[in-house]
Amino acid sequence: MAAETLPKFTVIVPTRARADVLHAALKTVVAQDYDNLEILVSDNFSEDDTAEVVGSFDDPRIRYINTGRRLSMSHNWEFALSHVAGGWVAIIGDDDGLIPDAIARTSELVTQSGVSAIRSSTCKYKWPGAGGRSGRLTIPMQSGTELRSSSEWLRRAMAGNASYMDLPMLYTGGFVDMDIMHAIRQRTGSFYRSSNPDVYSAVAIASITENYLYSREPLAISGISRHSIGTSHFSRPQRDGEVNPVKHFMSEPNIPFHSDIPVCSDGTIPRSGQVILLESYLQSASLRGPAPNNLHKRQLEIIAAEKSGKDKDLKKWMLDYSLQHGVDFASALRRGFVRRMCKAFIETPFSLTRRWRMTKLRGEKYDIFDVHAASNATSKYLGARGQRQEHSKKSLV
Repeated sequence: MAAETLPKFTVIVPTRARADVLHAALKTVVAQDYDNLEILVSDNFSEDDTAEVVGSFDDPRIRYINTGRRLSMSHNWEFALSHVAGGWVAIIGDDDGLIPDAIARTSELVTQSGVSAIRSSTCKYKWPGAGGRSGRLTIPMQSGTELRSSSEWLRRAMAGNASYMDLPMLYTGGFVDMDIMHAIRQRTGSFYRSSNPDVYSAVAIASITENYLYSREPLAISGISRHSIGTSHFSRPQRDGEVNPVKHFMSEPNIPFHSDIPVCSDGTIPRSGQVILLESYLQSASLRGPAPNNLHKRQLEIIAAEKSGKDKDLKKWMLDYSLQHGVDFASALRRGFVRRMCKAFIETPFSLTRRWRMTKLRGEKYDIFDVHAASNATSKYLGARGQRQEHSKKSLV
């Protein structure tokens, strides 16, 4: 198919002072064998070798832009989107990557489905130094696609029964028609209205689309490096002398957290994925109808069900949240405990199945030293698996 008849794709790589991981992330995008592709690197006024890293690629598809001054993450992503005229857009983190044929496969899905948003499962890659001395790669082993109702999956996420990662987000593993972003801008004035742009994009896009296509086979790799804000906040204990990406993130000028959501006593956001989802839900309220009357009561119960009670900071935050919204704190804790027990009983078999459907590759054996190597390893592993399955089918004939 000629380049001019292929859907146009723009892959945006927002970055700031992460030259050490950016080169490998860009290699996964440059490796895409797709003609109608633009690679837009939005440099948030880096003071390291970011510009030199981008300039080292001799690829006419790459376009480098610079904010000219330090912006928040959301404002940098908005700045990048303002440089995209139309077509399909994907945003990946500067420590993330794409599977080698991700854009070509997404183009086929666009043509076949007619949807305006596509979301895929993602591989997880731990860079060396983030939880181990060598890279570790986790690959989902499912295949096929499903057409999902946007409103239904947003409802599931808000009920604590799905992750924002299941929604049609504009971030690693997400591909969205630029018309969707234009439509949201027309209604709210800008696309991003939260300091957490990845989560906000998921809620906003799900709020105005009827459906989206979900690919169970991964199209992208979510990288976990020392720069990862989410991992630093939710997963890793802070080491003495270590720079905390979250505190640095929260200390910079940004879109204010929604007034219905208090911050913790140290100025950070609570360690709760449901809180982040709720904040984006509130920030995007103008895209939907009125919120349920019992929203805060239900959300506090769901947040309480997330943790076992060992997180004292979160428990203190829940008390502040209950006082702000007149919710019975003790009752919410009890209901959260019951919810957690029931959910664990119901989900344990499914959790074991999900683990069985994951393959883990360690860097010592597969030489997975960066996200580009992880991308190639994923492609080879899935390709070999497909060949084995095809051979098995032929053997049964």
